[in-house]
Amino acid sequence: MAGWMTILFMVIVGAFIGAATNFLAIRMLFRPFKAKYIGKWRVPFTPGVIPKRREELAEKIGEVVAEHLLTNEAVQAKLSEETLREELIDTANDMVREKLAVETTPNELLAQWDMTDFGNQVPEKMAVALQGQLEQFFEKRNGQSVKTVLPEVVDQELARKIPAMANQTLQKIALFTASDAGKLQIKLMIERILAEHGKVGGMVGLFLNNDTFVTRMQKEVVKFIGKPETEAVLTALVISEWQQFSERLLVDVMPPEKQAKFTEQVVAEVMRTVQLEKWMDTPVQEWIRPYEKDILDKVVPFLVDAVLDFAKEHSADIMKRLEIGKMVQHQIEAFSLEEMEQIVLDISGKELKMITYLGGFLGGFIGILQGVIAILF
Repeated sequence: MAGWMTILFMVIVGAFIGAATNFLAIRMLFRPFKAKYIGKWRVPFTPGVIPKRREELAEKIGEVVAEHLLTNEAVQAKLSEETLREELIDTANDMVREKLAVETTPNELLAQWDMTDFGNQVPEKMAVALQGQLEQFFEKRNGQSVKTVLPEVVDQELARKIPAMANQTLQKIALFTASDAGKLQIKLMIERILAEHGKVGGMVGLFLNNDTFVTRMQKEVVKFIGKPETEAVLTALVISEWQQFSERLLVDVMPPEKQAKFTEQVVAEVMRTVQLEKWMDTPVQEWIRPYEKDILDKVVPFLVDAVLDFAKEHSADIMKRLEIGKMVQHQIEAFSLEEMEQIVLDISGKELKMITYLGGFLGGFIGILQGVIAILF
């Protein structure tokens, strides 16, 4: 009976020592958090293993994460996933829909950004900028010909349309001449010519049947206007006049005082047409909403693809600049030791308890062996 009591006693002592040793070893991973001193003598094994090697541990974890976990290849593989692309597009589309559902005017946006004064100055700044551009235009072009100043397409278009313009002009003149109003004008012109010649003109008028003469003159004028030669002469005349006009200097065609007046009128007309004040009080969403489908179906996917392509192309440089290893190291160093201990216990609490129990089991088993050996020998 004494032998069994000896074995039981050794089992209890061995199990206690094994469990207590493992429990103490686990606790010494973190505790004590700071070194303990007796006078100037530091107590051995203080602070704990992790507090003592905290900086080294943080540095090694950062290196492992940067070199083996969050690598450039892993980042590129993630950025190439179609699932990520679809999720980003869905998220961006949700943001666009959310923004379009809100009515916000430019003035309200400027108020939110504390830029109300800037918004009030926009019309004035726009007018000043437009006036400055026009003044610079005249200053640079005054020494050039009209033909040089005008776009080439304008000269080409005028050259193409002058014959048609001459034809239309003659047709309108012919229609007017053939009308009663045209006949009256011809009659008045004849009477004025005869009146200018005094008595001789009066005598000639007595021998002419005025109405018959006017009718005949009307027909002759209409016939003359309808001749191809007349159209060709008018066309050539207009072309010649245009060529002479286009060769003149801009400053001769429009002197500085007229340029200033022209600039003032253009600026006023543009500002009146633009109605900037109305636009500033119109919700931005009203301008964008008609294009919502195109934005969601085309613009957003295009921008997401552009961002992903840029990120993949420059991922190595981005990773290098972010210094992932140092970032992880700084984050670990920023944790308090209590937080680190709690994280480890939350993750591995069951395993650490099993290690304690295992120590107790091994200690008890060794106690059995020791008891048997003590009884037998």
